Amino acid sequence: MTPFPLRGMLVASACALGFIDLACPLRPAHAQQAEEHHGPTDEQRAEIQRAVHEAIQQDIHKVAQYKLPKDFFARMLPLVRQIRRAGIIPPTQTVNMTLTTTIRRTQAMPQLQPILQQHGMSAEDFVMSLTAFEMTNTMIQAPPRKTKDTPQLDKDNVRLIETHQALAQALVHDMDAETEHLQ
Repeated sequence: MTPFPLRGMLVASACALGFIDLACPLRPAHAQQAEEHHGPTDEQRAEIQRAVHEAIQQDIHKVAQYKLPKDFFARMLPLVRQIRRAGIIPPTQTVNMTLTTTIRRTQAMPQLQPILQQHGMSAEDFVMSLTAFEMTNTMIQAPPRKTKDTPQLDKDNVRLIETHQALAQALVHDMDAETEHLQ
């Protein structure tokens, strides 16, 4: 899926913060200095990064074992096409985003919910299914070097994708941000 447009939100937030600072230029120097020392310490940031890394590692293994429904392609292809035609860009998981966060962000998109319901999917089903498909398909196409951390893929998902390569490629094509016309 295409990435959720965070850049616009970040720019808007930066402008809002800049506006607030411009509106209050006469703060005492000690208040400005105190603000500079707020926020997490380097040690706290490292702990947060470790916790996020752990959660994401757990998510990877959870996704690898998530069972795709047998009618995955019959349900997902029309769903993705309808979402694209509606001009909706669902949030996708980024490097430092857990599945829980991605699911919550998907649930928070009111324009997406009726489409998901029409196709009999919850936000969790949608996120988990697409993430499991993308991970499995990627590992089939370009098998990673096996390590102790390499997730064990669900064998039924592997079989489903391998036996429906044309449908898998159609779904990848429809999810591609560069694709202008849906087939």
